Parts: sequence; C-alpha cells; structure tokens
Amino acid sequence: MPDPVIRPRNGVLLIALQSAQGVAASPSAATDAIPFEDGSITYNSPYQTEASNEANGSLVAAAPLVVGQPATFGFRSRLKGAGAGVTYTSSVKPPLHAPLQACGMRGLFTAAIAAAALTAGTASSATLGTGFSTTAQAYRGLPLLLTGGVGAGRMPLITDYTSGKVATLSDLYGSALDTSTSAAMPANWSYAGTSPADVSARATDHPYATIYWYEDGNLQQWIDCHGTVDFDGNTARPGFGAFSFTGVYMGKTAVAVPTNAVIANHSAPLLVQGSGLPPAMQVNRKGLPISRWSWTNGGNVEAPEDPNTAYGYAGGEIGGRATIFEADPLMTLVTTRDTLSEIAAFANYPIALQFGSVAGNRVSLLGPKAQPIEASPTDRGSFRAETTRWQALNPGKDANNRDGDRILTFS
Repeated sequence: MPDPVIRPRNGVLLIALQSAQGVAASPSAATDAIPFEDGSITYNSPYQTEASNEANGSLVAAAPLVVGQPATFGFRSRLKGAGAGVTYTSSVKPPLHAPLQACGMRGLFTAAIAAAALTAGTASSATLGTGFSTTAQAYRGLPLLLTGGVGAGRMPLITDYTSGKVATLSDLYGSALDTSTSAAMPANWSYAGTSPADVSARATDHPYATIYWYEDGNLQQWIDCHGTVDFDGNTARPGFGAFSFTGVYMGKTAVAVPTNAVIANHSAPLLVQGSGLPPAMQVNRKGLPISRWSWTNGGNVEAPEDPNTAYGYAGGEIGGRATIFEADPLMTLVTTRDTLSEIAAFANYPIALQFGSVAGNRVSLLGPKAQPIEASPTDRGSFRAETTRWQALNPGKDANNRDGDRILTFS
C-alpha cells in the first residue's frame, strides 16, 4: 500500500507543566488539550548538518557532520476564557494556562469580591470599600464591575492599587466617582511576567513544560520547554497568542490521535465596544481608532550547550524582555492628540484592551505604564495614520512578586 499522508489538521496538542527540570509530565487529553489555529504548528528537526572540511584524496566531499541543535515548537491560539457563564476557581482555569506559565507569565487566581460602596473617588480612581484588601498592588491589572452612580455598567481595569484601597483606573469618567457607586470584582485568573529572585523562585515563576503533539497517527514529544508569547489582533476580531518554545526533543512514535480530547472550541471574545461599555482599546484613558495591534515580548529563550544530553543542548531558559505595543491609529488634529510631543516629553500612561463582556469569556490586556517611542506616518485606506510604538515599562512588583509590564486577565 502507498505511504499514508499526514494531515496536520487532524492533530491534538497537549501541554502540561513539569514538577522539575528533566522530569517529564504526562499530559492528559482530558485536561491538557490546547486549542490552536490550523496551520500554525511549527517545529524543527533535532539535527543539523555541517559540511566536512577533511581532505580525503579525491574531489568528493567527506562525510558531513550530523549534530544536534535546540528543539523548537510553536503555535498560534485565540485568547479566550473558559467559556460563557463559567465561574473561575483555583482549579477552573483559562485554556492557555499551561503555555502562559511556561512562558514566564505566572498565573494568579483571585476570588470574587462582592459589591461594596466606594468610600471616595475621582474621575479616574476609586477608593474601594468593604471586602477589598489593604495590601498594595493586590489587584493591579484586574477588572472592577461598577454599579449605581457614576460609571454604572463600566468595567475598568486597575492600573495601580495602594494600601489605602485607592484603585487608579484605566477609564476616565465625566465626573468624579463617589459613594453612590459600588464596585465588585469578578473571579479571575491573571498572568504577568516574572523575574525570579533566586533559584527556588524559578520553579514557580518559570516552570518547564512537556509538549505532546499528536499529528494524524504520529506522536512527537518535547520536555524542558520554556517559551515566549507575543499577542496581536485586529479591530472587531479576537486577540491571538503566538507561542514559541525551546526544549529537548524526545522522539517520534506511532500513536493514534486521542479520541477523548477536551478542547475549548467556543468562540473567542472580540475587540469591539459594546453598548454602554468603555472603549475597547484605550491609550492614556482615551479610545484610539486602530485597525491592528500587537504586543510583543521582545525577549528570548536560549538552550545552553550541554554534552550530557542526547542532542548536545539542554532545555530552554528564559532571558530578558522588552515588551512593545504597536498600533496604527488614525492621525488627528494636533490639538486632539500629539504623539510626537508625548515622545519628546517621555510621557508615561496606561494602555488597555478589553475583549468581550460575558462573564467567563472576558479577556483584557493592560500595560499600566507605557512610554511612546515612535510615531511614523503611514496610510490606512484613504486616511492618514501613524504606526505608533510604545514600550511597556515595569511599575514595580505587584503583591505577588510579579512584574507589571503587561498583564493578561481572564474574568
């Protein structure tokens, strides 16, 4: 019979976190299946060749060197929650929990907090009431649900939080918030980059992952994987995460595609403003007319050379990062928005993106402190636009020792 062809669309991707380096996890199709875009799976060979420079008494080249190389694996996935109406718990997590953690974005579950009246407020801040913590930066990056009074129906993100319960918000209101407004917090999972303080912290901040890729009858495996993730999308479309991992290749075997895979195949929320909601995309607390956006990690993962491994390289290790947000806002009058003046003044302000409004399937991305660094003229159809870039800065550690350059939250 002819050789069977391989159809990547008939594939299942499993990712599970390891307990330690060198200790492979055992991903389960029932709990560890990852949704991915068809055609986005990429991986390399564990081998590379080098031409020989040996003279052998003829004009024919000598046998080449066949040597190992770091193993890479990548995929693209939509940013979506656990599902409409699903309530997050410490065990009910977003579909991308494992790959985000293996990219150094440590996850944190925050339980719901019941609505309580504000004790004070301004046009861009709220002093929260009963039930909220007095720990500084306990809620940075997380959403609030406002009811009654000014801001009713809005869901701002918290860009800064003090021990006095003062929450600086990503929204700007026409008048000051006051005690007639109540604030609640939905149960959520948030993910933020980390900078481990010591070796023991790495196990929590930068866990390794085991990857199983079932591809139409073949199973390939990688262990000790670390990665980076870039986010991007378009207006009125879902956001995407582009994951790129480096690890150790563990071989290929003939294994059937799992039939019991549980995959989050519901629709992803869109970057579009709903009725009565704040702008879906805000820079410096103002809606910005864009057609596309990206938020790149700007970091790297390297596999150190190690002769005590099968291919001469150890698992991937996460390096530094410089997260850059880019978008293409339409140009406007300088009296309305003057990005060049902001660049010259080294301005800092928040950037916030919010996808969807249905509990269990809401997603947000926040940079509490971003600095504009470039604004180049371009065209968008018949209109003048600016390709604008901002670098997300770190406003300091949050209450859970996570950095604040970009925060991804599912609520």
